[in-house]
Amino acid sequence: MFMNGNAHLIFDAPALLDINRALAEFYGEVLPDAPNEAEAKRPSTEVTRDLQFYWTPRAAIDDVLLRLDLQRGDKILEPSCGDGRIFDVLAKCHKGDGPYDRRSPLVCTGIEYDVSRAATSRAKGHHVMTANFLQVQSELIFDKVIMNPPFHGKTYVKHLEHALKFLRDGGVLVCIMPATAHFDHKTTIGQWYDLPVGSFSEAGTNVPTGFCVVYK
Repeated sequence: MFMNGNAHLIFDAPALLDINRALAEFYGEVLPDAPNEAEAKRPSTEVTRDLQFYWTPRAAIDDVLLRLDLQRGDKILEPSCGDGRIFDVLAKCHKGDGPYDRRSPLVCTGIEYDVSRAATSRAKGHHVMTANFLQVQSELIFDKVIMNPPFHGKTYVKHLEHALKFLRDGGVLVCIMPATAHFDHKTTIGQWYDLPVGSFSEAGTNVPTGFCVVYK
């Protein structure tokens, strides 16, 4: 409990998985797009939305990384990097034993607004900034961007647009999204690829997913 009366609840991974599944059962496969997105956001809604954190399963990471065409010395940005699961896979490329570029040293930078998840990622040796990605000033310094932004509403559109401002000319961006972004909302850019059905089930949701690949 903080002096201002607010309190934060921190769940371990199994509890968070159970909560996500319960929310999915109650609301459907994913929390629906709010019809009143233009309304002022109330603080009481932020916790529910934070519980929509769906980490990226390994099979999905492999599918996505193969589209990045990683090269020696690439500077890589991951907005909303969570607890660093994608970086865990990329770390193998640092050591030269990954399936993407066996000569690599890669330079990876993450941004994560959740203090606990950012700390978990840093504890594993990853370089992570604790910040709201949408409030981070952009710089055209990254060769590759890989991202799994929040699924709720159409927030991922803002994340995608902001991430492009960090990408150098000739760079590649890969963004995971719910399939509704492509098939219903038509908000994706670049080339779209479907992920297999149930790709995020182990992370707590059965919402259909895919990713877009953007070459700048």
